[in-house]
Amino acid sequence: MAAATETPNPYIAHHLAGHVAEAGAWQELADAPHVLDHLDPRAVAAEALRLGYGRTGLPDPVTATLVARDLLASVAPEDRETVRALTTARFVGAAPAAGTRRGDATWSVRWTRLRRDLLPAILTDRASPVEALRAFSLPDGRQLLAVGTHDGRVRLWDSESVLDAAMPPVEELAYDRPVHTLETVAGPGGEILLAAGTGRTVHLWDPVARSTVGASVLDPGATPGERTFRAPAWKAVSQPGGRSLIAVCDTHNVRLWDPFTGEPVGPELIGPESLTVAQAITDGAESLDGVLAPVTLPDGRALLVAGGTSRVLDSIDGSTDFMYGRLWAWDIATGELVWKLLTGYSGTLTALTTVQLRDGRQALATAGGGGVVRLFDPEGPTQVGEWLHGNGADVVGASTVRLRHNRTALVTVGGDRTVRAWDPTTGTPVGAPMSAHNSGVRALTSLHIADGRAFVAGGGEDGTVQLWDPESAGHIEDPLAGPVDQLVSMPVRPGAIRQSRPLLASVDSDNTLQLWEASSGLPMAQPLEDSAGRPVAVPMPDGPTLLALGDGKRPIRLWDPESHRVVRTMRSRNPFRRMHLIAYPTVVATVPWRDGRRRTAAVVRDRSSLWLWDPASGRSLGTSGFGMGAHPLDAGALSLPDGRTVLFGSSEEGIRLWDPTTGARILDWRRKLDHRTTVTPVTWPGAHPLLAVTGDEITCLVDPSPEDTTLKSRVRARLAVGSQPAAEPSDLSLSSGRHRLAVTGCLTREGRPVVATGGRDGVLRLWEPRTGGLVHALPVGAPINALLTMDGLLVIGTRDGLIALES
Repeated sequence: MAAATETPNPYIAHHLAGHVAEAGAWQELADAPHVLDHLDPRAVAAEALRLGYGRTGLPDPVTATLVARDLLASVAPEDRETVRALTTARFVGAAPAAGTRRGDATWSVRWTRLRRDLLPAILTDRASPVEALRAFSLPDGRQLLAVGTHDGRVRLWDSESVLDAAMPPVEELAYDRPVHTLETVAGPGGEILLAAGTGRTVHLWDPVARSTVGASVLDPGATPGERTFRAPAWKAVSQPGGRSLIAVCDTHNVRLWDPFTGEPVGPELIGPESLTVAQAITDGAESLDGVLAPVTLPDGRALLVAGGTSRVLDSIDGSTDFMYGRLWAWDIATGELVWKLLTGYSGTLTALTTVQLRDGRQALATAGGGGVVRLFDPEGPTQVGEWLHGNGADVVGASTVRLRHNRTALVTVGGDRTVRAWDPTTGTPVGAPMSAHNSGVRALTSLHIADGRAFVAGGGEDGTVQLWDPESAGHIEDPLAGPVDQLVSMPVRPGAIRQSRPLLASVDSDNTLQLWEASSGLPMAQPLEDSAGRPVAVPMPDGPTLLALGDGKRPIRLWDPESHRVVRTMRSRNPFRRMHLIAYPTVVATVPWRDGRRRTAAVVRDRSSLWLWDPASGRSLGTSGFGMGAHPLDAGALSLPDGRTVLFGSSEEGIRLWDPTTGARILDWRRKLDHRTTVTPVTWPGAHPLLAVTGDEITCLVDPSPEDTTLKSRVRARLAVGSQPAAEPSDLSLSSGRHRLAVTGCLTREGRPVVATGGRDGVLRLWEPRTGGLVHALPVGAPINALLTMDGLLVIGTRDGLIALES
């Protein structure tokens, strides 16, 4: 396939992928990246999903196009090879080898250390958040996939055409409330789809006749003084003889109902007793959490199991001191409570489902806090096997799905958007770890296609339905890859083993520090745990470069990467610091100290003041500190073009600059700054530095020049980016809480200085520092936490790991 040198005509851009798919020529397309760059990414993804995904081994560039179609569609053709390389690194473990870089590309990938996940294919575009999924079979063997959304709609796709992006759903139902539950119940002519939400009404739809069967109102017939009806959980329960009931759970009891008549069936299943606050403080309180699972014992008895919480209260206002998960099991036929079980989870039970063991028995799979899943034998009840570890965060959902060859797997969803499949009989993972493409997954089901392919389907909070092939070949996980919060460069140390070349230090979200070779991304030492705070490189007079560590919760430590040990600690005699009533000082920068000897001083921040510290002797330099002002914000050092280094400190009163040698204040820029404002130095080799003052919506580039007192405005430019994204990005979740905008200065391939920014939307942006105009934007696929320029590389610390780009 010849390389394309210009933009193809629209027919080629949209339809060449279809011809490639029919001919099975995916490898030929992957071998021609300049052709692939100019095709419509969504058209390529649609054809790869229709005929290739889950059936044939797609080449990495095509798989990357499938899972990153929206990111690729958002960038120009010259940037698509870079985006594909970053996407490929997420499921292969390394960026593609260099050597095929486009001459017009702004960036190319030097190396990556990214968390490896199996990314999903997107089945449906964004709509209202998906609340429920259900795949069920028709009498002729075909499957329908039902998708319930928050806007009260249920959309149904036929498995024969569900992977064809051009095919609309075969049916769309509309109700007046959000659809939180989709179940199937036995009807006279086959399975009937049941849809329910937060109210009392259940809606019934016949998929064979494609018509509404009716709607039933579950009315408990409450009389004055009785408990108000609530329905936080619904579950279909099969009875002997093929009859189906619907179990409805409130906070203390469970009731079975006939979904066709709306009448209660059998006795009420009595759960935990309602208590007054005074009783709860004395005896503790129990409640059901809204997770249900029917299970059949070997003797044929049918049980209904509900998950709940036991709480110990410690005050009249009802504040909780401790919570732990519990299970209740009732005999459906008699309504008797068969057993209660403490699960060992702290907090609530978040998921409950049944799995089949190797001997044919059913087991209960439970999930809660701690990222583990436990299996219980419902007959005992006793724990079965070992805990299932490997989820990166608390498990928030679990479901049993059918795989190929009539096998089943237990699929779990973590609070960090990870999805894992497990073999319940062995407790081992199935396939590679999976990752949701956007915000959390709320619903899971299995989807079987007529040609034999089987997928895990997940419904996203962003309104997408996502597909994973759980039996894809797994890749070896990189144990050193993970979220990066801080970055710092370490200068070359002549004669040293590890520091004979530039090094990069990163600190992850678990406060673990790791050293890397900057040019290759290879680890250079064992990780150092318990290293919270931003590290600062401190060159010593005898040659070594140390790292100053400290986050204000304990004394400053100087760590030697060469010997991997702490060589000095700044002690404090203040008892209030040891009692954690006053924060410890932290190192924020270093400055040259000229007093006849060439040495480096560490700039130490102690609450609202800065002072200088000699890391070699451990003594203070000078007699007085530099006051940052009321309500201090950020502090650091700036190198001026004339070779001088100045200190800066910001507060809600403005920004101040000092000469560290004389202690004289050389600039006092009075401006009212918000307490959320961040101030970051932006520097370039041989160019005048700036300060990036970032608010919620904009970033001002401020000229800190102390000599020019005639400036009418020190604000040189305003960048249309702040710490809070203007809108939710297309392919990334927005974590809750505040996020600091990452800012640094870098040079383009032509040597032009630009300002690089990155934030929660996962987009690396380049800005013109004189005008504030946007020069370039590149989505990197994960929220950006830190940026660092060193040795011609732009190193990006993201939620998923490290990326090194070169211009």
